[in-house]
Amino acid sequence: MYVKNHMLPKDKLTTLELGESIGSALEKINQGDFLSLPVLDGNQFKGYLMKEVIFRNYFETNGSDRDEYLKNTKVEDLYSTNYKSINENEYVENASYLLKEWRTPFLPVFDIRNNFVGILTHNSIFNAFSEIFGLEKGTRLVVDMLDIPGQLAKLAEVIRKENVNIINFAAVDAKILDVYRVIIRVNTKDVTKLVEKIKKAGFKVG
Repeated sequence: MYVKNHMLPKDKLTTLELGESIGSALEKINQGDFLSLPVLDGNQFKGYLMKEVIFRNYFETNGSDRDEYLKNTKVEDLYSTNYKSINENEYVENASYLLKEWRTPFLPVFDIRNNFVGILTHNSIFNAFSEIFGLEKGTRLVVDMLDIPGQLAKLAEVIRKENVNIINFAAVDAKILDVYRVIIRVNTKDVTKLVEKIKKAGFKVG
């Protein structure tokens, strides 16, 4: 699944300009109930501004008149350039890793010409993986199997013989020596019967 299929496109974003006042920025943040917003210089992405930074800076500088602070302090004075970007044609999995490692509110997304085209948020990642795992479809089964050739094919054959459709599956490390855990979503009305067949074939169903 590609980043471009899950990002928020640029034309649908609320953005800030470098020369914009903090008062204007805070108004936009509050209106949309945002925690942060992208900062642009024309069409160029420059960074992001977090709501928390606006308040922290005000109290840390101390003594400033509130109205004066909101009017005279600019976005360019407080915005952050500590971010990592991603190309729209990269995989969502790569984006998930970057968001985790850099701990930024979102990833700016660029096209092959290095034009800013949108952002990818944590919520976008969650929705993407929800789609991958089909969280709203079918029945979830967790099957432990030995890490030896042919086990996954054997499991799939058991399910096929029961005329059950596999919506999707994912294999993860069970953190047990030579054991892998397979998370499967199946479309069946008789889950109990299917589980019995899987167990009879030698698998452990959690």
